[in-house]
Amino acid sequence: MKQDLKELIYLREEEAMNLELSLNMVKTMKRYWNEFKDYCNNKNISYYDINKLHLYLKDKYNCLLTNNITSLSKKQKEAIKAMLLLVNINNISEYKVITYKDINLSNYYKDVLNNYLDFWRNVKNNSETTIIDKKRYTILFFDYLTKNNIDNLAKLNKKIILKYLDYVKDDILSRKIAIYWNLKSIFLYLNDSNILKNYFNLLIPITKRYKQKKLHTYFSKEDSDAIVNAIKVEVNNNPCGYRNYAMILMIARLGIRKIDVINLKWENINWQNNTITFIQSKTKKINTLPLPNDVGEAIIDYIKLERPIKIRGNDDYIFIRSYYPLTKISENYSFNEIIKRALIECNIPLDKYKQKGTHSFRHTIATELINEQVPVKIIASILGHNNVNSTKTYLEVNKQSLSLCFIGEDYE
Repeated sequence: MKQDLKELIYLREEEAMNLELSLNMVKTMKRYWNEFKDYCNNKNISYYDINKLHLYLKDKYNCLLTNNITSLSKKQKEAIKAMLLLVNINNISEYKVITYKDINLSNYYKDVLNNYLDFWRNVKNNSETTIIDKKRYTILFFDYLTKNNIDNLAKLNKKIILKYLDYVKDDILSRKIAIYWNLKSIFLYLNDSNILKNYFNLLIPITKRYKQKKLHTYFSKEDSDAIVNAIKVEVNNNPCGYRNYAMILMIARLGIRKIDVINLKWENINWQNNTITFIQSKTKKINTLPLPNDVGEAIIDYIKLERPIKIRGNDDYIFIRSYYPLTKISENYSFNEIIKRALIECNIPLDKYKQKGTHSFRHTIATELINEQVPVKIIASILGHNNVNSTKTYLEVNKQSLSLCFIGEDYE
């Protein structure tokens, strides 16, 4: 029996989520699966056919569907792995991706790394999310140096850096830009710290970090409410249904960033005054918001009906994992698949919204407020922005309404 290609890919995405694979690995697989789907659509193919899978790899990457991938490029390896997992995702154990967490650096590079991260954490006051990104790309760079017999930064030279730049040139654009910026950061730090006097930062290509013209997705008010209600209906059909509903409701009603909801502790909620006060991970600024009754009730339902009474270790965090060890949820935890299922339940076409993550709720709130002609200064306060210019980026979705808003004096 023929299997619809779109349904097959959706099924694989569901299975990938149930296997609790890393977010990066799921994103990589989905990217190639969707590319394969587009390839088939262009050829008017709607059903899965392994022969078309062979043609896709041959046409797009000049390679074959094989388990022998040692001599291929990084993109060829990724494409083949993704296609093999599309055929049978139960083979996932054969294609375990080595991440930066699996790399064991020498004591010398560990010391340099720790000092570098402490600088950005304590001197530059970067968020932990930013620190994790710097850690990831620095470990990968140091590991590359080690494999090329550069066991000390004093041995670093122009040739090996250019070789590394050539090594990462075929990476996806967003990650390549992050790699470039982190390299510049490392070399400037080494120079300022007198660890290594160098000009190596000049070798790194100049790239633009962000494209402000690209506007983010926001849900319509009706769709936002429908998505939240669909997730509420399913609370009893998921081992962490009450938790997910409470977290998504908080994001949808208050516009709090996902990472700040994950990091919420008992001390952040004032039940007597019905407020939530927390330090934002991104800006390091304190934000206080009202606690709506439905959000408070959702949290209480989670505590009473689902959250384990006794957990080992730190019990400060409100929302914890649904499986052992019962600790705080990973900051990389994604609600995308939950929101996608809710869209399907509401009969909302999946292609209506390009992005289907929790941040779209944040854009929805910003759009609602600007449509109601709320002053930008107040919207910035609700969203927890340091500067009104950050808020105006969100509000580009409705320039006509934005022109009617009173900005007043600069918001700092």
